[in-house]
Amino acid sequence: MINEEYFEIFDTIKDAVVQVKHTAVINSNLKAKKWGFSKAHDILNIITYEDIDNLIKAILNNEEYQTEDNIYFLSGNSKYCRISYKPNQQILVLEDRTEIQLLNKVKSDFISSLSHELRTPLSVAKGNAHILNDFLEDDKFKNYVNKISDSINKIENIISQLTMLSMAQLGNYVIKPEILDTKPLVEEVINDLNGKILNKNIEINQNIEADVLHGDKFILYTILRNLISNAVKYSYKNSKINLTINENEIIIEDFGIGIREDEKKRIFERFFRGNESPKYAKGSGLGLAVVKYFCEIANYKIKFNSKWMIGSKFIVELKQ
Repeated sequence: MINEEYFEIFDTIKDAVVQVKHTAVINSNLKAKKWGFSKAHDILNIITYEDIDNLIKAILNNEEYQTEDNIYFLSGNSKYCRISYKPNQQILVLEDRTEIQLLNKVKSDFISSLSHELRTPLSVAKGNAHILNDFLEDDKFKNYVNKISDSINKIENIISQLTMLSMAQLGNYVIKPEILDTKPLVEEVINDLNGKILNKNIEINQNIEADVLHGDKFILYTILRNLISNAVKYSYKNSKINLTINENEIIIEDFGIGIREDEKKRIFERFFRGNESPKYAKGSGLGLAVVKYFCEIANYKIKFNSKWMIGSKFIVELKQ
């Protein structure tokens, strides 16, 4: 526990910092005092939110806790906060993320509107490209039309990925848990990527140890598809990819170009692509960002090992 004479150091930070004993406030910095955290007051008489029972439980059991939610102050206002409890110091920290949340909402609305406006002309262009391809006899011109179709598909994929990211960021995606047959799910992903796999003559070694998976089909499908797609993209021709699925983990290992050491910390950033990546494969740089966000909202943990020019292994831990 931090002594009261040292607690004043927290007055210099922008977050609300509160020291508690059981559920009573015993110290608070200037920001917390402005928000109504006064000495001897009980937390339950100051704030409330949907998950507050779990916060109280964590405090009483001396356990770590973190969440983001709309926090309602009984004084009459509300804020969207990241709230954390550190049991060793008995410290409660509230980070005001209201402006960030509003900015994300604006971004999400913009992406949704943009997606809606773009999909109609893209569908028209795609349909006309198919008609042209059916009537053209010259292979040279057919090749040009196929390139147009490929570009349209790429734009549609980017729009879909951005939409999924915005949904995940704002917590708008509602998880639909179900029991899934593992092999049909994997087959669906492999069939979807079959063209890319055949083009590079990649061998997919499957080790399916779990007959079923418990989770959201769309999330599991997207995670599998994006990770396998990346593995195919950055594998050498005539190489192999190892796919292992058990009740605890999804493991995808390739023997491709790998990731440079100085780029590892950025691979989950939106639109980030390594310096050498464009030489080996086309891409938008959104695939791993989507995987990371979906792992977070499904309470999965993703980690990876990679060596440059040797290969990469991505591990999704399904159970914590």
